[in-house]
Amino acid sequence: MPVNPSPRSFVIVAALGASACHRSAAPALVTDAAAAPRAAVDASQPAHGEALASAQHAAHAYGRAGDRVLVTRRGARLTVATNADAAGHRPLRGSVVDVRLDGRDAPDPLLWWRPVWIDAQRLAHPMVASEVRETRCPDGGSGVERVGTVDGVALRSVVCVDGDARFRMTTTATGLAAGAVLADEINPGTADVTVEDRDARWEGIAPTRVVTVTERGVQLRFEGSESTDAARNFVHIAGEAFPAAVTWEGRGAELVRTLEVTAPAPKPEVSTNSARLTVAAVAEGGAALPVHVMFVRAGVASVQPELLSGGRGFASDRSVYLLDGTGEVALQPGTYVVTVSHGLGWTLHSQAVTLGPRGSAVLRAVLHAVADPGWIPADLHLHSAPSPDSRVTLEERVVSLVCNGIGFAVATDHNRITDLAPVVRTMGLEERLTTLPGDEVTSAGAQLWGHFNAFPLPVPAATTAPEDAVPAYWGVAPAELFAATRRAGAGIVQVNHPRMAPNLGYFDLAALDAATGRAGASFADGFDAVETYNGLWLESPDRVREAVTDLVGLGRRGMRVTATGNSDSHRLVYEEAGYPRTWIRVPDGDPAALRERVITALRRGDTTVSSGPFVTLDTLSDGRDGRLRVHVRVTAPEWVPVQRVELWRDDTVVQRWTVTAPPRDGLRFEADAVIPLAHDAMVLAWADADAPLPDVVPLAAARAVGFTSPRYIDRDGDGRVIVPPRR
Repeated sequence: MPVNPSPRSFVIVAALGASACHRSAAPALVTDAAAAPRAAVDASQPAHGEALASAQHAAHAYGRAGDRVLVTRRGARLTVATNADAAGHRPLRGSVVDVRLDGRDAPDPLLWWRPVWIDAQRLAHPMVASEVRETRCPDGGSGVERVGTVDGVALRSVVCVDGDARFRMTTTATGLAAGAVLADEINPGTADVTVEDRDARWEGIAPTRVVTVTERGVQLRFEGSESTDAARNFVHIAGEAFPAAVTWEGRGAELVRTLEVTAPAPKPEVSTNSARLTVAAVAEGGAALPVHVMFVRAGVASVQPELLSGGRGFASDRSVYLLDGTGEVALQPGTYVVTVSHGLGWTLHSQAVTLGPRGSAVLRAVLHAVADPGWIPADLHLHSAPSPDSRVTLEERVVSLVCNGIGFAVATDHNRITDLAPVVRTMGLEERLTTLPGDEVTSAGAQLWGHFNAFPLPVPAATTAPEDAVPAYWGVAPAELFAATRRAGAGIVQVNHPRMAPNLGYFDLAALDAATGRAGASFADGFDAVETYNGLWLESPDRVREAVTDLVGLGRRGMRVTATGNSDSHRLVYEEAGYPRTWIRVPDGDPAALRERVITALRRGDTTVSSGPFVTLDTLSDGRDGRLRVHVRVTAPEWVPVQRVELWRDDTVVQRWTVTAPPRDGLRFEADAVIPLAHDAMVLAWADADAPLPDVVPLAAARAVGFTSPRYIDRDGDGRVIVPPRR
């Protein structure tokens, strides 16, 4: 989730899975197909400029047809945004928006590189060009000139080819005030960023002459003539830290930087001392079962399994995803606790395995389903490489969902419409996973309003640039933002992480008071669902309770919304897909109409949210007599702790039970209850535990929490439900 820590800075923070905080390098999906070869480089071609023939669609791409491209003799290509920016979209005209080693439309390690000037108060003023034109460079070669006046300072910046695989950017400023400086803003998205004497985890201020950005087989080396301050800050949310763009200062009114494009060093080979563990997991009855496998080695902080050939899947950090339930894993010798799981609706298998040098072993696991029938497990907030803050490929995202037992998923990349369906079809997974294309409309500009999922949305045509296909998000107030998503075709609009700093939560930014239902003048109510449980709060159940009270605050405005829980996963480990998840009650019907039935169920509020227990609440009366009769039921696999069950009326717990029965697979609690009603009300059921989840997610204090969407009770029978203010 890109974050604007200061509206004036216009700096995108690459959050949730950003590279400097990755605990491992990006995984590689292991399949039977060979990786696509890099296009051959023609070292004999002359350096030249050309117009981009078509819009770029690769992850992190901003290039549109007609944008200027500079090409070196060795095929390094640099794209400058030449077209005018669309209204309601990020202003990037004049920025370098793509750098690569060949002509393929492939992901690259750069969102943008552009000049900025920084005033005496340390606020950045990025260059948005009023004119972009082809020019001749001092050596006679082709270049691109950008000019524009930014907040009273006239900027002129020229990019030229400078060698076989190098470019040079020269920026001059007129009208800089005392204390102001020129700088580069380099937004690397999820790529690893290093400076002199600092590794990829650096933040703060670092004097340097070189900034290196590496990802996806391309390395960018930015170099200055002298050492000056580079700055990068992190945003800390829960246990995660998310880095921002790099702002690299110059001196005086002229700034010269070069960019060299190379391929990084190859990955080291697997150690010949490695042991081999074969994992073979099946469902009860023997059918192949996709599984998520976690490895822990006592006394060793970093475990790095590597998936070898022979199985479909990938390894990431201390985790392996096996699409067919089988695969051979290379590990350093030692004793491991291996946990094999298929999500919250299934049993798991945990076993200690000892491997000697060059040894081998086989781990067999049989899992069976525990989930109630008639409900589909869904994750409605997911990111992959089209997001500027994720390096997860579409194939990896699909595999992670299937291995964690998710049956319905919505792709919601930041200001990008992503369709996972072609990948699902190619991998033959239609029977396991149904998907919808969506967009996390990520508010940006001088005033921020938060993040909002919109789905389903039409998949853009191949001729349409990804940036042009999404609803407006830059400088757009909430009412118009919601209206724009509806015009684009969205059937569901969901408020994501409604209270999250900095500048990420709509309810914070629009000043919603849950106790009274009152909100700021800009608050708009054009949404259907609220992400009441976000994956960043797996270790923070109090934040989830706070979100539930916000649902009641909306009820005090007369609104009816659906509660959802979603992973908001930007990477593969530490933000696992499906934790938490939204269980959606979907009646049987034509499989071809499943998507429509899911949308209908979401609008109806037929959901229950879970990072462990599965909770249902059935109303057995209408409450008109002042007594609402309900039935509460909680089921879970044996490995999920369940200690408490609660009934809520509005934002008050009116009844609480302690679960004392020993854990078992299936039914864990069931009871009838009567809730006294004096007015319209919202009721829901909640279950949780103090004991943490086992090693299905690599978080020491991840908690098992489950709760239902609110039931709206019309006590006075007037056809509306309006909850009174909290006393």
